[in-house]
Amino acid sequence: MLEQYFYIEPETARELLRQVQSMTPQSRGIDRRAFLIGGYAVLATERLKLRNVDVRDDGLEHLNAVIRTLAELHARGVRAVPLLGWCCEEDSPDGRGYLFAQRAKGSELYDDAAICPLEVWTQGRGEVYLRSDLDAGEYILARTAAIADVPQEHFDRFIADILAVLERDILIDFHGKSNFFYDEREGFQLIDLDAHTDWYYGLTRERIDSREAAALGGFVPCHFAEGTQAFAAVALAERAMLALDAAERRRLARDNLRIFEKCRLAMLRCGIGEAAVAAALRRLRIFGREE
Repeated sequence: MLEQYFYIEPETARELLRQVQSMTPQSRGIDRRAFLIGGYAVLATERLKLRNVDVRDDGLEHLNAVIRTLAELHARGVRAVPLLGWCCEEDSPDGRGYLFAQRAKGSELYDDAAICPLEVWTQGRGEVYLRSDLDAGEYILARTAAIADVPQEHFDRFIADILAVLERDILIDFHGKSNFFYDEREGFQLIDLDAHTDWYYGLTRERIDSREAAALGGFVPCHFAEGTQAFAAVALAERAMLALDAAERRRLARDNLRIFEKCRLAMLRCGIGEAAVAAALRRLRIFGREE
């Protein structure tokens, strides 16, 4: 077993691994399972040697660079949840192993497993990899209302943190709303950061414009409407939304627009110009917003 522990004691990491063996993961993604123990998150994966889906990282040097960068950002007050270390089966082709991270405070911006029955990508599928016992309609109404009440200064900090992370060429996955947490004291936090942008790996000729990317992805606290160009798969499906009655849909739209306005104001306050915001909105359909 290969091990690299930057900001966690090896004995602590090994004890966490021992506990994980008898646990059921609290959440999961396509190729990752999350175990939450005290102040730590242990992330089991079969693809630790791959960055940004398919970039080989057999020596884990790219991952090590991400870990060091996240520590620097965290020390500056950026709410990007730091990675603490990793272990990996040396002979596993794609890297069967574990990532260790600080546990984010609060709860997911939105629980992807809870809202996915309402999203485009799950429609017509017999099976999906996310499961939740929560009622999707009740959950999205309550959670959207709660996010709409978040103070403006937390949205401002959220956009500032997104810019800080993107400017260090760290990839943010805006498609999963569970990749962001919210806590009343800490504000928004960014998780699941373990790769660089395509440009960093030499896969594209041009570096992304952090402000343009933040103008697009920074609307992730909002729900998108079916027909959006960006984030089309996670838009709310028109057919699925009929599970809510007309009054509930109006309530959801109203709260979603409150979130939209706070995101937009935060972008302007963080130096993202009107032109960049307008360009992003040409690619987005915000649920409840008239075009």
